[in-house]
Amino acid sequence: MIITITLNAALDRTQRIEHPLQVGKLNRAVSSHLEPGGKGINVSRAIKALGGSSIALGFSAGTNGRIMKDMLTAADIHHDFVDIAGQLRINTQIIDAQGGHTEVNEPGNKLDDSDFLRLLDRMENYLDEGNIFVLAGSTPPEFPLKNYRKLCKTIKKHGCKLIIDAQGELLQEALGCEPDFVKPNIFELAEAVGDKPSADPEVVVHSARKMLDMGAKAVCVSMGQEGALLTAKDEPESLYVTTTPKIYDEGAVGTGDAMVGAIANAMHAGMKFDEVARYAVAMGRACARLAGTEMASLKKVYEVYETTQVYVL
Repeated sequence: MIITITLNAALDRTQRIEHPLQVGKLNRAVSSHLEPGGKGINVSRAIKALGGSSIALGFSAGTNGRIMKDMLTAADIHHDFVDIAGQLRINTQIIDAQGGHTEVNEPGNKLDDSDFLRLLDRMENYLDEGNIFVLAGSTPPEFPLKNYRKLCKTIKKHGCKLIIDAQGELLQEALGCEPDFVKPNIFELAEAVGDKPSADPEVVVHSARKMLDMGAKAVCVSMGQEGALLTAKDEPESLYVTTTPKIYDEGAVGTGDAMVGAIANAMHAGMKFDEVARYAVAMGRACARLAGTEMASLKKVYEVYETTQVYVL
């Protein structure tokens, strides 16, 4: 079973305009699309698109929260959210005629201690050994780091697998709990290990191995159109995976979440390391062709999978 945790869920609104964004002036949208959001929820959506299943945990609030849950139910994505006071945040993305993305994200609701305890209680229903937990995205305002550490430790203590997609202090806290897979981009990786960002695979693999030394069991570094670099403690070789030809970003938003969904789905299916690497890159690049946070179908993913090239580092 795969369980995703989204501590700061949202509704994502994507609006398209037919001209460059004009700051301080009226911009008329030609289309508007609303969908459940937050990195963990995006991971659940990716898993569903790949033919898998998951249960989405986290926090929901107000009318927006009910809309989010109704949309997940309609998409046949199982969920078990803790309801809290307030209103679920809305994140807005504006895409202009040149493909530029402008995002405005609301902060979310501050949690009471009792809210967090209820989430821990809810998690107890899913802490079976071998289950895969995905902890992804930002935290609500003033969320204590000790609570993030508590989530990670609770998951690992029960013999579950832990996949992390976070940055900054959250990533540092998670690394201390020896996560099974971590998915930074090149900038998050560089910040975590104290290196300069680079898209050179030879440089990235050096930084990724530092992250292994910091506690991660496996690392997938997303590199946008350049593909991804994967390395693991129990694998003798690191892998750099790209596509031929390269697939340039058209949507780009949510491609990292799509890769995490592919990794979780692949781990659940027991795929080999090189298969996980190709599958993750194929999912990310297939989604890069799509607008907003739309997830690619399994058919489209396998079309890209056939174009992947694997290089041993």
